Amino acid sequence: MESEILKIICANQGSVDTDYLILNLGLGDATYDIISNQDRFALSCPFGQPKVVARTRLKLCRVRECPGSCRALHLCKKFLLTGSCPFTRTGCRFSHELDSDHNAGLLREHELESLSRAELCTLLLQSDNWLLPDICHNYNNGGGEFGLCQEGFACKRLHICERFLNRDCTCSKAHDFNAPQPYKSLQEKGVPEDLTHSLKSVYANILALKYTDRRQQNLPNNTDANSNTCCNRIYYFRHPNKRPT
Repeated sequence: MESEILKIICANQGSVDTDYLILNLGLGDATYDIISNQDRFALSCPFGQPKVVARTRLKLCRVRECPGSCRALHLCKKFLLTGSCPFTRTGCRFSHELDSDHNAGLLREHELESLSRAELCTLLLQSDNWLLPDICHNYNNGGGEFGLCQEGFACKRLHICERFLNRDCTCSKAHDFNAPQPYKSLQEKGVPEDLTHSLKSVYANILALKYTDRRQQNLPNNTDANSNTCCNRIYYFRHPNKRPT
């Protein structure tokens, strides 16, 4: 059932409300037990609404002449992102086959073989930090056109408002991935324009995963990583008789 839940989440832009999963899958406590697997899911609570974000340890291989002994997918990045490749006719040096022996074995190992290319793309975009440019945190601090970023327009990172990713925002920072600097950074990273419409949710999920990882690192060893006040909502859903009055 874990793989089925992961597929549902990946088909819904990489994250879903926790309440939706628990209420609609009809599995009761089993749903919470499944999404508590921190290797495949992260529980996040942006602005008080618990959600489940999908993740994977599987990555895309970055080595051009890899002999095939690595534990990463051998797949053309352009094919992964769009389902096509401009170099197909002339002979792309990278594989376009998810069902090759190497790739199929890795997908089975990570229990991802049921995902479509688009679903796998969503999962890898928010799990593999090589595929997208990072958000520039210096840009998000300070005033002026570039905030505290000293690289300015030439910065390789994305100049986009972090608050905009999870809520409405009217600040002076960029809220458009097609703005000049974000567009340049995405093009330099080889991100096709076809994905622009989904980038807000992808980056929101990336931030949620980073926040969850930082929270886990800062917790004492005997503390449940999901025991913050917001995620206690899930606990009280499972145990309504223990809800404080």
